[in-house]
Amino acid sequence: MDRRTLLGTLAAGAVGAGLHAKGLSPDPTDVKPTGHPLAEYAPRAFDFGTGLTGLGKELVAEHLTLYKGYVTRTNALLKDVLAAEKEGKASPMVQELRRRLGFEFSGMRLHELYFEAISQHAAKPSSTHPLHQAIAGTWGSFDAWWAAFKATCTMPGIGWGALVKDPVTGRLMNAWFQDHENAVAVGTQPLLVVDVWEHAYVKDYGATGRAKYVDAVKPLIDWRVIEKRF
Repeated sequence: MDRRTLLGTLAAGAVGAGLHAKGLSPDPTDVKPTGHPLAEYAPRAFDFGTGLTGLGKELVAEHLTLYKGYVTRTNALLKDVLAAEKEGKASPMVQELRRRLGFEFSGMRLHELYFEAISQHAAKPSSTHPLHQAIAGTWGSFDAWWAAFKATCTMPGIGWGALVKDPVTGRLMNAWFQDHENAVAVGTQPLLVVDVWEHAYVKDYGATGRAKYVDAVKPLIDWRVIEKRF
């Protein structure tokens, strides 16, 4: 290692040490992905024990099984699409695989965001956290935001209710993700997502029980996770 490289390495180490000493981390844009870029996705382990208050054990178990199916199909489609592209294929069949990949991948990722942020021991939102202040500044109060969010979650259609952040301006918006991948505001960052496909609630609440299900999810939202995403 020459002198210039050594000095650069030492300087980078000093900056990193300073950040960690302050309880900070490097800018996320500077963090390189780990692992092989073509590694398969593995289902994440979400352990909800005997279930969650308002969401029965069987409902949760079936939902987790459905999530694992999205992971399996995402891995299969990624292989098929890449193999076809390497062969220079662009047939209607390949194009359909590419469209399907968007559905399956988004379904996988949204379920991870959803399950990661619900807990039997959920923390309530912090009134002093910048996210809470941003919500109040946008909608007037937390309760006013929740009313608008619930209305989004219960609108007719198949999909997800979401609270998203525009990283360019910091603006918060309630959003509706049709299916998994449609009507998405491109570039926004999901902070909170609630699955309102029928499989998420019909077993416990019936076909017309979506609003009751959304009410049941509310106290399960772990705001430590949501605030960290902000």
